[in-house]
Amino acid sequence: MIPHISTFSDPEDYRITDGATVWHFDWSEQFGPSLTNGKGDILSKPWPGQRSPFWRCFGLWSNQGKRWEPSGTKGVRLAIWTEPPAARYVMNVRGVIIDAHEPKGFDEQWSAIEYVDEAGNPYQPRRRVRYI
Repeated sequence: MIPHISTFSDPEDYRITDGATVWHFDWSEQFGPSLTNGKGDILSKPWPGQRSPFWRCFGLWSNQGKRWEPSGTKGVRLAIWTEPPAARYVMNVRGVIIDAHEPKGFDEQWSAIEYVDEAGNPYQPRRRVRYI
């Protein structure tokens, strides 16, 4: 007898990419994503490593409403996500943020953050950043 895993998932799998790597995954509201081989079969190691770029792509896709479009392959949807805009923080000489610009679409978990001094030059915080 062949064992089967019931994931209570969407009927179609998803494909997502970071521009360099393509991942196929099965999506379940109850159990989350499970990597597949692109033909619908869940891999023997269904979750990528904790530091895998898959999690950033998946996190952004999830935060942006799980948008998708047909991929052109039967049974596979293309997961659509967009790179969030970077935030820009202006720091004073004491390392306190004096101006914050977080544009629409900024995602505090996934967006890049740029620190600059009052003259607009790159600033490297030496310790925890304090907010006014």
